[in-house]
Amino acid sequence: MFAFTDEHQALREVVRALFSDTDDPATGWRRLLGEIGADEIILGSTESDDTGSPIDLAILAEEAGAALFGGPLIPTVLAGQFAAALGDADLISALRDGTQTVAATLGDDSPVWHGPGAHLLLVRRGGWVALFDATDPDVVLTPVDGLDPSRPLARHTVGAATPIARSEGESTGAEHIVSLALSAELLGVAQHALDGTVQYVAQRVQFGRTIGSFQAVKHRLVDLLAKVELTRSAVYGAAWQLTSDPGAISTEVDLAVAAALSRDTALAVTKAAIQLHGGIAITYEHWAHRYFRRAHAVTALTGTAGRYRRRLADLVDLRDGAHV
Repeated sequence: MFAFTDEHQALREVVRALFSDTDDPATGWRRLLGEIGADEIILGSTESDDTGSPIDLAILAEEAGAALFGGPLIPTVLAGQFAAALGDADLISALRDGTQTVAATLGDDSPVWHGPGAHLLLVRRGGWVALFDATDPDVVLTPVDGLDPSRPLARHTVGAATPIARSEGESTGAEHIVSLALSAELLGVAQHALDGTVQYVAQRVQFGRTIGSFQAVKHRLVDLLAKVELTRSAVYGAAWQLTSDPGAISTEVDLAVAAALSRDTALAVTKAAIQLHGGIAITYEHWAHRYFRRAHAVTALTGTAGRYRRRLADLVDLRDGAHV
């Protein structure tokens, strides 16, 4: 049975404190990898098998989502999985102290995540994965505007650049761990939006009463809380499965459930946060608006809840022996 340990709680507290104490993503990223040692959680250990578990990564990603952290977490996770699949830890050694960063595409039609200023570029396309030197003159990263300004995006061309390393075929392990990290990030977005909204309605007064005392508001917040808690169970259930039995089809089922629920929940909670704050939350500067953007951006770039429900249906048929 899964339960959070004292070490898990300590990790959460340290990471949360770091994110709350750092406004600059580049500085926060270097501190995260250098001071806390999160490089072993994200990239794996170079000295032993004692690396961070998927549960550790889920905690880190959840807190990153809650803080709207702008560091290159997802591309770095992908780079770590790529190096592990090739058995060549030296490929990513320059990333471990946070002074160099990697950008990555998440699929054939994906923009580059965290492209501007990256030193390495990981491209996933048409069944192959390749790592390029992003400072090569033939590698061009062109920044593009995205819905979420806290996560910079770019378009890329590699021209005649020779990859540093290349592999044929996608890594199932990479897909699974990134799916978990994104679901955990959206859980963090939803939890923070819910917490901020509960705090606001307990203070906002209308008709001589706090709006949180109105029955309609109470009922809506309870429904949102139920969504968040169900998503939390799904995300950490998937993390536990990925830790204990990564190759099982039941693990893929749990990951699909977590992906679908996290997208539904993040969109529902951030939408409600804006509505329950009133007109002020529609403004670009308000925190609720920025969390709304993060939830929608991740969903638009990585797939809707409907996509993962279709994936779940296929997996259940496969698990139960049906032809799909």
